[in-house]
Amino acid sequence: MFIKKIGKVYEIKGFVLGTFVGASVAGLTALLLAPKSGKEVRNDIKQQTLKTKEQAKDYVEKAKDKGMELKDSVSKKSDEYAEKASESYEELTEQAEKNMDKTEENLNKIKQEAKETAEKVKNQMDNEEKSGKKNDPTVPVTTSRAVSKESTLDSEKSTENKSKDVKTDATYFNPENK
Repeated sequence: MFIKKIGKVYEIKGFVLGTFVGASVAGLTALLLAPKSGKEVRNDIKQQTLKTKEQAKDYVEKAKDKGMELKDSVSKKSDEYAEKASESYEELTEQAEKNMDKTEENLNKIKQEAKETAEKVKNQMDNEEKSGKKNDPTVPVTTSRAVSKESTLDSEKSTENKSKDVKTDATYFNPENK
């Protein structure tokens, strides 16, 4: 928007300047080519010069007015943009503070849950230790049914491997077995 206004100002300025220059050249040409006496020609040139000066003064006044209008417009727009930017900054700051508070609350909840879980595991281990059971907490607890099923599957696999003559890990690590 601002650039368009500046472009229009330059277009108007060029048009007005061209008009003045064209009028001056046309007036001088007409004066010099007209069949008049020297005194009349000098008087006409003087009047044409005064007329052109007045037009130039008018043009300068109009240019000053347009410049002031443009300055005021730019100043007003920049103030509006600064105000909007300030409001946006304040809103974003408030939103960030709210998010930080929520994040801190969530972090505290997670810490509390982790603490409670650790206490439960500790209590469970203490109870098992008191009752005489010594389980390794890193080993998963399996039921006897699952263990017997796994051993059955392992034995079936080993018989299949023997019948197919599949190379085992030991074969790969022992270069003499081919």
